[in-house]
Amino acid sequence: MSETNNFIIHTHNTPHPHYDIYLQIGKDLKSWIVPNGIPDNTKEKKIAVECGSNDQPLSKIASTKSFEDSYGSGPVEIWDEGTFEAETNKNIKIIIEPHGNKFKGKYILHVPNWGRWTKNKLWTIEKIR
Repeated sequence: MSETNNFIIHTHNTPHPHYDIYLQIGKDLKSWIVPNGIPDNTKEKKIAVECGSNDQPLSKIASTKSFEDSYGSGPVEIWDEGTFEAETNKNIKIIIEPHGNKFKGKYILHVPNWGRWTKNKLWTIEKIR
């Protein structure tokens, strides 16, 4: 069963520039730091560090201009935003089809076995279509 949800992706200009992905899945807001950019090509995988659930509304995150995370403090800009359908929403696997200007296609966020044993789960994000 598919449901439509919202997403925002920030570029975060810190000493270690990265992307912040926020997925609003139902009432939950999940987030990840992606240090090496959003995958552009099919079967391209990137590391995504789970930041856990967030209790802020997505509208507040959209209006944020600067904040601090584990990669440092600095300004943020919206890289893309839109809606997505979640095909699978599990604790270790999320398949989404985003409908943004830049973030579109089909992606899988997955926790590989080696990513389960760290303080913040290490996920991979892969473009699958």
